[in-house]
Amino acid sequence: MAFGTITVYCGVAAIAIFLLRRLYLRLAHTASEHRSQLKLRNDSTSQEKIDVAKAYEITPLADFDWRAKEPLKFRSFKPKYHLTMGISNVSLSELIEMDHNYMSRMKLRKQIIEDHHDTVIQACPAITPALDELYTWLTGSYLPTRFPSMFKLSPTHLLNLVTSEPLPLQPPIDPIHTLELLGKNLDDDFLLLLPCDGDQYELKGFITCFPSGFNTKDKFGMTLKDIHTPVPGYKEKLERSMDRFFSRLEVGRVVQRSNWAITTHGRLFAASGTHLYEGEAPEPEDIDTFLRCERQLLHRLPKSKALVFSFKTYLYPLSDIKNEGLGENLAQAIDGLKEGSVPAMHFYKRGVVWGDAVKAYLRAE
Repeated sequence: MAFGTITVYCGVAAIAIFLLRRLYLRLAHTASEHRSQLKLRNDSTSQEKIDVAKAYEITPLADFDWRAKEPLKFRSFKPKYHLTMGISNVSLSELIEMDHNYMSRMKLRKQIIEDHHDTVIQACPAITPALDELYTWLTGSYLPTRFPSMFKLSPTHLLNLVTSEPLPLQPPIDPIHTLELLGKNLDDDFLLLLPCDGDQYELKGFITCFPSGFNTKDKFGMTLKDIHTPVPGYKEKLERSMDRFFSRLEVGRVVQRSNWAITTHGRLFAASGTHLYEGEAPEPEDIDTFLRCERQLLHRLPKSKALVFSFKTYLYPLSDIKNEGLGENLAQAIDGLKEGSVPAMHFYKRGVVWGDAVKAYLRAE
């Protein structure tokens, strides 16, 4: 009886070994296929790596007439608001947008720099190499190549053909002066960030003539996550992915996103008053409403590896939205602030102040 039991056990063991061997061979084959597929993906990735030299080949707009160029239209509102990065790729050639508001915007920016200098411009010494790199590329290469009808390059300076003002090709020693030159010649605001601990980046220099609801000076020296502390849902939904994305952005890649807000005034310089924070009570106010959007872009400088966050601000009268047949779409998006992934965004964007009045106007016949 014992012998028979041993024979049975041996037979079972042999079958088990056979099955285990078959399983091992199958797993080995699967692993081999996985390695081959992974290699193909890696090879494909390497082939898709950004050609930095090609990325910096700027496409000229030879016959561009800024006086005839309409501002871009951003209609990024959706029925439900979800807090996401929402980015898309653009080329370096598309970094700067010009339109028929250029001259009036330059006059306004110069006045804002004079009246609110410390609010709109700050820089620490550590940002000088990155700022000089940005300035040198913009004045010596990008602007005269992209917009030859607006900027003319000479051996010593870049002439702004619209304002007749020269910009030195050599950046000033003082980074504040460098930022002033950018702020007075471009209708874009620039924030420069340098890496610090781990995946974090700190705001080390900026020119922001058109802040929307916050004082950029108060954010100076902060990390990305600290800058966004007041934003509802940012820590839970975006902080980690934003940190990773910022730390891994390749040189030559430019990403774009847009946002939207309703403002109860037409001021482009708005260092406060666009947001409500927890514990604040909304106060009644006269409403002269606009749709305010920002075209936001992010790219990395090739030498310093600093990140440049830039944005251009657009204001649209609500009558434009109605005339385009989008009144109901925007009205639904206002309700959707409370129905998306971060319901607190309705309060943060001051929807409790202007929401009902704006929706009534948008839906009126």
